[in-house]
Amino acid sequence: MKRLGTVLHALGDATLIIRGDDKRPKGDKPRMNSFVMDKTVKRIGKITSYFGPVENPYYIVKLDSRGNAQEVRRYLNERIYVQ
Repeated sequence: MKRLGTVLHALGDATLIIRGDDKRPKGDKPRMNSFVMDKTVKRIGKITSYFGPVENPYYIVKLDSRGNAQEVRRYLNERIYVQ
């Protein structure tokens, strides 16, 4: 399990915007459709896209469960991990 980054935005349609960690070695970027986990090692979704600078990308994660906006917001400022 590797650290992916910190959740910046939680959108109401079960989507998270994550700022990637800058401590990741070059060439060790996660792949598309990689499973994403929270701090309790529970799978919460998959990486669907990424954007921004190559050194510090931002990731878009689509959550598995369709929850309400309150459930999506609980991940704000949380560290997210990738398998």
